[in-house]
Amino acid sequence: MLPDLHRPCPLCGNREPEVLAQLSLPQPSHSPLPPGYRLVACTDCDLAYADTPASQADYDRYYQHLAKYGGPTGTGAGQDAADMRRLEQLADRLEAGLPGKDAAILDIGCGAGGLLQVLGARGYTQAEGLDPDPAAVAAARAHGLAVRAGLASESPGLYAGIRFDLIVLSHVAEHLRDLDWLPRLSTLLAPGGRLYIEVPDPRGYRCDPRPPYYYFDSEHINHFSPHALGRLFASAGLAPEAFPDCTLTLSDGSTYPAFAGIASMGSTACPAPAAAIPQLRSYLNNCAARAHQAIQIHPPLAEDTPLLVWGAGSWAQRLLGQNAIPLARVAAFLDGAPNKQGQTFAGKPIVAPADGLSRHPNAQVLVCVAVNPHQIGAEIARLEPGHARSLHFITEPT
Repeated sequence: MLPDLHRPCPLCGNREPEVLAQLSLPQPSHSPLPPGYRLVACTDCDLAYADTPASQADYDRYYQHLAKYGGPTGTGAGQDAADMRRLEQLADRLEAGLPGKDAAILDIGCGAGGLLQVLGARGYTQAEGLDPDPAAVAAARAHGLAVRAGLASESPGLYAGIRFDLIVLSHVAEHLRDLDWLPRLSTLLAPGGRLYIEVPDPRGYRCDPRPPYYYFDSEHINHFSPHALGRLFASAGLAPEAFPDCTLTLSDGSTYPAFAGIASMGSTACPAPAAAIPQLRSYLNNCAARAHQAIQIHPPLAEDTPLLVWGAGSWAQRLLGQNAIPLARVAAFLDGAPNKQGQTFAGKPIVAPADGLSRHPNAQVLVCVAVNPHQIGAEIARLEPGHARSLHFITEPT
């Protein structure tokens, strides 16, 4: 057994996983999540996961109060064109297996209810959701959606006695520390009902065009392969029908690898595709090689000018963990998520972008946004029209 193992394999209980990497992920001051963890792998299950010292209660508290999904920068509500396109494509995949417009549908981890809105617009009248974040629940209910507040792990009890034709966990399972409750979802399925689980696809992790370790952060603590999802389905007495590719197109036109598992009772099991762990080892070796090279800031920062860092999210955490941000020169971090504002990050205050810009009119801005960072220039121009601001970007080694 590994010394100080915090988390055996959540699928099979293996207490001797292979260590893949040690990740440093500094956290905002109020976060209950750890400032890093060992990434380990169960080769029998073809599952990579975080050996996190945090408990499921810590993750529950984080998603109830500190995550972004109920706020103005959260995904899952169709707030931008790329997110809406993802939701429409997800609805396309789900419709293929639904018996009719009166199908009973449960979206676990529904956020602000973007998928429920899309399904409602298509005529589905019995779609409802569950989310732990009160802000997300309030946003969903403001649109007239049937959404309960509750943890994913509470769903078998909350919905006991109700039967659904479809249960959806879209980009939820990778966030869950404990998976022992999930097999009980089969008790909520109607005859012929399906369980749909969509997750990032570690077989598609690549360094180009992403920075090193981009796919590993504080939230994504499980990296499922089709084989791993198949094991999870089997523990629920379900058999996988298909593992469709669900590659996402992000707002900057780049792609994010993802796939889904669709399972039901009594179906003929679909064979799981190729293993993920060998691909992950190769990806991590590439990340380590790139991380040892100098990560540059372009254009170079002025020596005698205050620095604001735009972004206090997962990429900023990774950059701090790699000592890529000149912290001694930082006056503040700027972040649009209200639940981060008022905290500190690496000892520096996190403030709303408009407040930080107004307090530091001469500061240069280092943009720490992984997807479409150049959009921040337009946002700054909107916040302070006519004011010239020196913008700087992280340049990855080539």
